[in-house]
Amino acid sequence: MKQIIFLLLILPNLLLAQEIYKNSSNQEFLSLESTENSKQKFLNLKNGMIVWINQSELQQMQQIERVEPRIFWDIVNKNSIGFYASGEEPFWNAIISNKKLQFVLNKPENIPISIDIKSSALTRNFVTIFHSNKEIYGLIRSLPKGTFCEANLDEPASNYEIFIDYKGEIFEGCAHLDKL
Repeated sequence: MKQIIFLLLILPNLLLAQEIYKNSSNQEFLSLESTENSKQKFLNLKNGMIVWINQSELQQMQQIERVEPRIFWDIVNKNSIGFYASGEEPFWNAIISNKKLQFVLNKPENIPISIDIKSSALTRNFVTIFHSNKEIYGLIRSLPKGTFCEANLDEPASNYEIFIDYKGEIFEGCAHLDKL
């Protein structure tokens, strides 16, 4: 019986992805899990704008909800937001949207993709898996809270890491969410 109760207590955490906060003006903000200069990136859910909120302001806000990965991805897509990713050795970058991967190694290549989103049963973190019919596969996953991926100093520290199998070669890097 104790095992069933324990499972019921942790199960909601397995199904949730991102936090929604409300400020004193009742504006709601979805966390986009990036940090830069002691500020965090959020999506204003009323006007669709991306804003940076400093830590003192964030401490005054109230977390009102956590949304599961599929709802999170729907909100992000509705607001024309996608993943920007990059890595080194060799230098590469990519933009991942709802149905397209733009991968740049030597030259840009636009590739239609399919995306599957879930919470990992192992880590309880957000996981995005994408694939194409051109031998390209990828995984984006959120890191544990308080851990950040910082592959490129020109980009914000992000809570997402990415792996892309591009025609048999594995590329590893960091990803962050931003307007497309």
